[in-house]
Amino acid sequence: MIEIAKVAAALVCVALAVLAIAVFVSCLRFRTQVAADVAALLASPAPAVGPNELAAREPMLPEPVRRYLRYAIPLGAPAIRTVHLSHDGFFRLKLGSPWLPIHGEQYFTVGRPGFVWNATIRMKPLLWIEARDRLFEGRGNMLVKIASTFTVADASGPEIDQGSSLRWLAEAAWFPYALVSNAVHWEAIDARSARATLVQDGLPASAILEFDVEGKPTFLRGERYFSTDSQHSKLLPWSGRYLEYREFGGFKVPSYAEVSWQLPEGEFSYARFRVTDIQYNVALPH
Repeated sequence: MIEIAKVAAALVCVALAVLAIAVFVSCLRFRTQVAADVAALLASPAPAVGPNELAAREPMLPEPVRRYLRYAIPLGAPAIRTVHLSHDGFFRLKLGSPWLPIHGEQYFTVGRPGFVWNATIRMKPLLWIEARDRLFEGRGNMLVKIASTFTVADASGPEIDQGSSLRWLAEAAWFPYALVSNAVHWEAIDARSARATLVQDGLPASAILEFDVEGKPTFLRGERYFSTDSQHSKLLPWSGRYLEYREFGGFKVPSYAEVSWQLPEGEFSYARFRVTDIQYNVALPH
């Protein structure tokens, strides 16, 4: 019996070792895929946007947007083509579930909507979720894996494209020059709000931004496709709050954001991100 127990223990150790190797290889493969996505994004022909575009478009913009640009963009700030952002914070997987710590980084193109986001959500000491969200050449894709190994979502299609485009529009608050690019069309609403719409093919991505008297965007709301199951999704109200403005690279941008869905059963706040670093005009992944 002792020998059988020893053999069983040895087999368990071997199985755990094999599993650990498989997870390590999967992690490496996932990170390699993310790096390739980032390299493709940064190598794309997305143009820079800067003082020339600002000077050309500012007179035609709604007053709250002009006030925002005067607040956020320092005089003489150089044009921006790419952005690298790091964040931590908390994330919830569903309504009523606990908040889990998250750490992520994201690369953007400014003149043409595009991004690659990679984040890790820690569930337990040896259990995590890794996600990669992407918008590239107008197409979105969300890939989610448990322990970077077991796929739980690999979503694409027109509705994902719309959601990814709306996400880029919301996150352009971190690189304000984007909002005077040819990709964004503005409509006046009143002294404290304006509507931004991406000029693109496919399903419309549009949101209303609200600004305070100083010019800071404080709230964004629009409609984004929410997955009701693996086969269906529907448009639901989606919103974000911008808080705690700081300077990064001279630009005054929010360092804290909270994102929510308005579900039939109530508001679902699912992401609370705190920006830890922003670098502009990055050429290669760090």
